[in-house]
Amino acid sequence: MKRKHSIAGLIAAVAAVAAGAVLMSACTSFGTAAEPVSRQVIAMTTVMNLKAYGKNAEKGLDDGENEINRLDKLLSVGSSSSAVSKLNAAGGGTVNADIDTLLKKSLSVYKSTGGAFDITVYPLMKLWGFTEVYNENDELDQNKPRDIPTASAIQAQLANVGADRIAYNAAAKTLTLPAGTQIDFGGIAKGYTSQRIVDIMKKDGVTAGNIELGGNVQVFGKKPDGSPWTIGLTDPNKTSRTMGVLTLTKGRAVVTSGGYERYITGKDGKRYHHILDPKTGYPANSDIKSVTIVCKDGTTADALSTAMFVLGKEKAVDYWRHHAGTFQMILMDSRKQIWVTSGLKGQVQSDRYKIRIISRGKK
Repeated sequence: MKRKHSIAGLIAAVAAVAAGAVLMSACTSFGTAAEPVSRQVIAMTTVMNLKAYGKNAEKGLDDGENEINRLDKLLSVGSSSSAVSKLNAAGGGTVNADIDTLLKKSLSVYKSTGGAFDITVYPLMKLWGFTEVYNENDELDQNKPRDIPTASAIQAQLANVGADRIAYNAAAKTLTLPAGTQIDFGGIAKGYTSQRIVDIMKKDGVTAGNIELGGNVQVFGKKPDGSPWTIGLTDPNKTSRTMGVLTLTKGRAVVTSGGYERYITGKDGKRYHHILDPKTGYPANSDIKSVTIVCKDGTTADALSTAMFVLGKEKAVDYWRHHAGTFQMILMDSRKQIWVTSGLKGQVQSDRYKIRIISRGKK
């Protein structure tokens, strides 16, 4: 049964994921041709902010909100009536166009990253309790001490993890899941949703927009005043502030992952973040504090942000060097240094940390 989250609970959840966001009740504001029309939507346990420019902005916001709600109902593993939950319960079945796209992208990134991004990690997420971290008041309670899984329990669930275990017939759009294996698009759904909203708004004639779905941001078009898009990058060392600012003159998706976003506290007093390494079953032992992916496609950006965090700095940089035509990247490492791939040189500014450039060639 899908949990109905209170506004307070959602605000607390978003504060853990995207600290510093301004949270209000759902609303719409009206602007001039040079100002955006904005709307706030609550879905996917996230407070979402949509801004659109142009004479068709209202229609774009209406259609964008409808798309958010449609995809939430389709993809939510927290609802037994969602298409994904039904696939998990039945061990597979025929999928629609949305899930077909998500499966293809997920399996592609799984393969190219050596399994660092894996939609079958869901049984482990449930085992750790990351699917239910709300208290009786529907507020995010990440600091409440709780039992962590035993090594034997993790090992048992690892037998059900691995996207190579599932069979997908893309021509027939049929998915087969072996017993014990379940899927969850939580690591890619918001990126897919932002991309869908952008595509819909463009079709509606919206000239420019800023789509913010929690920690995912996607911008498109040019603002009427000609100014660039500026996006604040959350500081993983202190989430109430930014570590720097990214400036964009072209439409891009900007997605950040980090161990500070969501976690549980064990009875041993340690924090365990929610980004699990599919190979070990434990939170990824990454030397990256946060990783931001910048690319044209929101779906790709979302999947890669998780994968690069799991891979760690050295392997993430190596992956980028082989796929630099697809995405750019901003890393904050464990030594509190910001690393920026060469395609973003000059576009990231920080008054707090030193910025280093990652080149295409090896060090």
